[in-house]
Amino acid sequence: MNNSPARRTLIITPQLRQILGVVPEEAILHRIHTMALETPAADVRIALHDPDLIVERCQLAQMLADRAARAGAQIRYGYRFQGIESHPDGVSLRMHAADQGEMTITAGAVIGADGVVSDVARAVGLRRPDTVPILQAEVRLPQGWNPDVTQVWFDTDETRFFYWLIPESAEYGVVGLVGDDGAETRTLLQQFLARHGLQPLAYQGAQVAMYDRQLRPWAQVGSAPVLLVGDAAGQVKVTTVGGTVSGIWGAAAAARALLQGTTYAQELRGLQRELNLHWLIRELLDCADNANYNRLVRSITPDVQQFFSQYNRDEMAGRLWPLLARRPALVALGMRLLRRRFLDLRRQPSKAMRAVKTE
Repeated sequence: MNNSPARRTLIITPQLRQILGVVPEEAILHRIHTMALETPAADVRIALHDPDLIVERCQLAQMLADRAARAGAQIRYGYRFQGIESHPDGVSLRMHAADQGEMTITAGAVIGADGVVSDVARAVGLRRPDTVPILQAEVRLPQGWNPDVTQVWFDTDETRFFYWLIPESAEYGVVGLVGDDGAETRTLLQQFLARHGLQPLAYQGAQVAMYDRQLRPWAQVGSAPVLLVGDAAGQVKVTTVGGTVSGIWGAAAAARALLQGTTYAQELRGLQRELNLHWLIRELLDCADNANYNRLVRSITPDVQQFFSQYNRDEMAGRLWPLLARRPALVALGMRLLRRRFLDLRRQPSKAMRAVKTE
């Protein structure tokens, strides 16, 4: 376990409090009260009833480690997982530290929270999730920028995801992009910074997992359950590619399963409903062009703004459908994108057949 991860600024919904009970003030860098969305031909602002929280990943990790220690957990830093074997008392875990050599731990259960390249998943034969690169540049906020506002830009000519500017104080913030290719993502971000007259002070980067409905984040070794959580399990909202709240939600589900003797699948149902909805929305958004995004943003009328003001993006399941029923324009756009997605899926086999015939 490494106790000094690279610095990375995170924007987190207040749903985190619902899971942790409280988020200490010392872990919060800043608060965001308004979310601004912009496309090439439309824009809208959404005032957040309960502000988003800006935290620094290292501080959040330290807060969670402190809470675990107070609850009686023993935390050992500097060890790397090497392997897992069945044991009469559960499993035997082989760990290695550069300065202390190998150590063996016997456990009745294992929770693997070791990220997108999970060694625990590999060791127990579980498939790891696909990933995408995320890159952020630390910048000084543009002159006159309201530090209460996070801005999101959609431009499908450049990315199927989006750009963002997230203030982390009254003077500084991060500008970022999710991409599909690391080198291209860096080039796009540098071009975006230049267009907006922003000078990068430092960069923050990572590979982020993508949720896969077919991914099974649990296994059994001997008598011991092995449960994956967070990025190792692909517990990420693929609309925003945010996984902090959903990852901790998954960890809480794993803990309940072990403590209450229930199945992990059962405890994950609420989280999976949420992630499945975001997966469906991402499937549709990946079919959208700029004209569709223009329509989408223009469809965010005052009553839709009120909805997104009241409910955060980590609690959409069960709440979004009544909204869509009242907004025919959103339903029509969704059906248009669904039709395009269906046609894309129909074309894919024909492309494969043409490739076979060519060979």
